[in-house]
Amino acid sequence: MNKYDHKKIEKKWQKVWETKKMYRASDTSKAKKFYGLIEFPFPSGAGLHTGHIRSYAAMDAVARKRRAQGENVLYPIGWDAFGLPTENYAIKTGIQPAKVTKTNTDNFRRQLKALGISFDWSREVNTTDPEYYKWTQWIFLQMFKKGLAFKKMTHVNWCPKDKTVLANEEVIDGKCERCGTEVTKKDKNQWILAITKYADRLDKDLDDVDYLEKIKIQQRNWIGRSEGAELSFKIKGTEETITVFTTRADTLFGVTYVVLAPEHELVKKLSKNISNYSEVEEYIESLKGVAEIERTAEGKEKTGVVLKGVVAINPVNGEEIPVWIADYVLASYGTGAVMAVPAHDARDHVFALKYNLPFKPVLNPIHERPDVAGVKSFELKNKIVAIVEDGKGNILTINWKPELGGRLFVGGTVEQGELPQVTAIRELAEETGYTDAKIVDVSEETFTYRYFAHSKNKAFEAKTTFVHIRLNSLTQKETALEENEKNKFVLEWLPVDRARKEVKEILHVYGFAKFIDKQPFLGEGTLFNSQKFDGISSEQAKKDITKAVGGKMVVKYKLRDWIFSRQRYWGEPIPVVTCEKCGIVALPEKELPLKLPTIKEFAPTDTGESPLATLTKWVNTKCPTCKGPAKRETDTMPQWAGSSWYYLRYADSKNKKALASEKNLKYWTPIDWYNGGMEHTTLHLLYSRFWHKFLYDIGVVPTKEPYQKRTSHGLILAEGGEKMSKSKGNTVSPDELVALYGADTLRVYEMFMGPFDQAIAWNTSNMIGSRRFIERVYNLEENVVTKKKAPTDGSRKHLELIINQTIKKVGDDIESMGFNTAVSSLMILLNALEKEETVYRNEYEVLLQLLAPIAPHVTEEIWAELGNKKSIHTMPWQEFDPKKLQSDTWKIVVQINGKVRETFVSHTDDEEEVKSMVLLMDKIKARIGDKTPARVIYVKGKLVNIVVPGL
Repeated sequence: MNKYDHKKIEKKWQKVWETKKMYRASDTSKAKKFYGLIEFPFPSGAGLHTGHIRSYAAMDAVARKRRAQGENVLYPIGWDAFGLPTENYAIKTGIQPAKVTKTNTDNFRRQLKALGISFDWSREVNTTDPEYYKWTQWIFLQMFKKGLAFKKMTHVNWCPKDKTVLANEEVIDGKCERCGTEVTKKDKNQWILAITKYADRLDKDLDDVDYLEKIKIQQRNWIGRSEGAELSFKIKGTEETITVFTTRADTLFGVTYVVLAPEHELVKKLSKNISNYSEVEEYIESLKGVAEIERTAEGKEKTGVVLKGVVAINPVNGEEIPVWIADYVLASYGTGAVMAVPAHDARDHVFALKYNLPFKPVLNPIHERPDVAGVKSFELKNKIVAIVEDGKGNILTINWKPELGGRLFVGGTVEQGELPQVTAIRELAEETGYTDAKIVDVSEETFTYRYFAHSKNKAFEAKTTFVHIRLNSLTQKETALEENEKNKFVLEWLPVDRARKEVKEILHVYGFAKFIDKQPFLGEGTLFNSQKFDGISSEQAKKDITKAVGGKMVVKYKLRDWIFSRQRYWGEPIPVVTCEKCGIVALPEKELPLKLPTIKEFAPTDTGESPLATLTKWVNTKCPTCKGPAKRETDTMPQWAGSSWYYLRYADSKNKKALASEKNLKYWTPIDWYNGGMEHTTLHLLYSRFWHKFLYDIGVVPTKEPYQKRTSHGLILAEGGEKMSKSKGNTVSPDELVALYGADTLRVYEMFMGPFDQAIAWNTSNMIGSRRFIERVYNLEENVVTKKKAPTDGSRKHLELIINQTIKKVGDDIESMGFNTAVSSLMILLNALEKEETVYRNEYEVLLQLLAPIAPHVTEEIWAELGNKKSIHTMPWQEFDPKKLQSDTWKIVVQINGKVRETFVSHTDDEEEVKSMVLLMDKIKARIGDKTPARVIYVKGKLVNIVVPGL
């Protein structure tokens, strides 16, 4: 038996594949194209880690399978090599960033080739190559010419450690996404890309692509499309008005105050009217340097100051209401002002509780159970739900028998002419015997609950009022309930947390949330406390109230324009000059690329200027328009620039006349399948979709969307369960693993270690199992009859079943990224083959071909040893026979009264035949005796349960 020598085998076939250019895609093939894409790596000094490999090996399996299915596959690779990590490393070591990048990309390339990933290396790109970033600059100039790229003074996020501006998306919990330093605020003149002009299309066009739903949700949440209304509140005694944007014009009667962003221009305009202006100024100053994301972070305590002397007029009813400034309102979103409705908005509610501001509910909730769908006639009832406290942190519950509703709070029907609070006290006394009670609160709103009572065959509409009661004492009196009534429930006092968890009926949950958790009602319903609009639905009221007060319906987005410039060295130069006479002027396209000059001191400056600003000779130039003196832009582009369009360059990576030819772009786009990390499904995905749509608008690309399908993989965590990070020193390099176990073992383990879309902790010791699996596949060749095919006389039916099931399962799993279950299926097939004294060549070859996309080297080696002249990776994908997917025998379990009494193999799954066989079995007849079965239950192809009363 030959020993499996992975080092020899893997190097051998990698050389063969490269020599034969096995994985080069054709731009002219008539075959169906498949463009599979992974996020190209940032080539760090630490090299690849095992987290990278999970995505690359997965898409490689898909690409190899698609090639086997006859498709023309493009699976390219390149380097996202500009950016802070390389620059920071260069600063630390004193080595030029260009040299660092060259060293790192060489190392990454070596590692990837050692893994046998079937990349088309002929199309390799590097964002730092002038022949590449020439087209990044070209795209920027087209945006500049169309007014989508512009420069203006703006309030920016500033990282004091990296000494650069950060886009809003690069600030996480108030800290720099890259280094974790607390972000401050600065006013700087910045280049901005108007991504907001594409906000609507970026949102709507998600309907046309096959993205995981969680990815679409992330995209839409970041875009933040809101349909609402702009309404104006006049400021008493002035000519000024406050315009607010709201998605809930139906709650306008519930406004009890108005809030301005601290930066709102009206604050200064009204300074003479504000009697506590010094306090206001002090508060505004305290917020300088606090990032917007931190100000609006969930759970952060909200703060504010009232503008004394400033009063707003509610346009719908003329009520005078106070005006505040608060940190939770941002000048950059909506109009920088909100109408506060504490009864129906979570942030306003918290703020109002803190500052003792009034609440005014204006919505009656509605809930319909599914069983009243289509019902038009309801019998009306008035009901109460009472939340009863003992004053010691416990809530009274009534634990009814399950068929009567389970655990609830006190409830009951309001009698004719009775007040809800009277009903609550009466029901409390009648059901529990507690009478020493005090009414704490009664809801203004009523909850309309529509349901069908099947016992009465009638639909009801219950209008429920909520009552909050506190007991003065726990003294109980005897109730008047009959014994049979008392047996229907048990009274139990529960701690608040347990009551919250165990009471689940929607009406009772609402009452608890209102009185105990002090939560506002955030849903929609019908209006009350709203004058002539009482009784109409929220949906209709939004339109009617907006119209009545002269407002207008509008669409707003949370998405902000993209702050594009960085005050760093290692990035694409922005190809414009500033001329005193002509202003900002674009470089002529023939002068592209504007190359990044070599510089000795590339550390960022303390002044906030790019290091390029120190290159006087480079900075001072001539204006392309008037030929007068001009200065080059010294800020550079962010790392996101080069990664926003790299997938297009792969289509035609050597083109010197265009970013890619029209013919190649028409053939290759859109990308058929793009896989990457969930951490990039907002920023990178959004930015690249924006660039692509712009290029579509100017006729450069033929499709509206860049990626037809987008999936994501879960992170591989470090062995301790932490996220792998170079800074923590817990990454796992593939080099030692490949040397010790082999690339195929590493690939199999990465695919088998857990569900592809879920995070999972790395465990090197678990690779031993994957290694043994590959060795078993390799050693099985010793038992293979290479000269013969398996007989077709029916003697191998058991194997035919497993083989066909495995072909279908592995094919389906690769397409659904269920790689762990694909490997598991291959292990089951291997087990079945190992049990045979003889394995025939065609049976073994099925195993090899199904394993080849995941373990390409060992399968190629065995395939050649079997005498095959062509590569296994050029063979047609195995097809299953649908007729052989089902067994013609069934293992039937026989039960009597639910207890297993027998098992047998049946050659039929017909119900009557199986039942007859079971009832004729001697063992079964002996157990049943002369008793007559009440029922014989059959689960097709699996189980017979004989129900015999009294046995």
